[in-house]
Amino acid sequence: MEPLFVEAGPILMKVNTLQGKKMVESGLQSGDFSLAQSWPSCPLPPADLEILQQKVAAVQQELEDFKKEVLKAIHCLENAFCGMNGALAQQEEQAARVKQRLREEEDRGIVRNKVLTFLLPREKQLREHCKRLECMLLGRSRKVLGHPRKIQTH
Repeated sequence: MEPLFVEAGPILMKVNTLQGKKMVESGLQSGDFSLAQSWPSCPLPPADLEILQQKVAAVQQELEDFKKEVLKAIHCLENAFCGMNGALAQQEEQAARVKQRLREEEDRGIVRNKVLTFLLPREKQLREHCKRLECMLLGRSRKVLGHPRKIQTH
């Protein structure tokens, strides 16, 4: 599946929807926002601590909102994918029916050719036989009427 590019504020992110869905559904791990061990631990003034806690809460809320939006987008993509799969299945079924009809038409064409191959020489034989019979009939009718028979040259 192609990666999906999502505009998230000023940051353009590349999201693999299958991995992203798993990551979003599982949520962040507890250590994701922890500070590195090398940072000195120093007590913050209560006002700064309160501001920092508010910022963390805001980031967590933004993260939850983003998680909901991502899940919603993934759900829409899944629905679109299912729709495309359904349309593809219909197209494949239609193509199979067309191929079957084409094979049937080809079979009928082969049968027609065989029949024509058989009938054309028979038609020629029948025409020649009709000409002979016509000549015989014309020859007899001339004899009966007393007309001399014409000599035919071929």
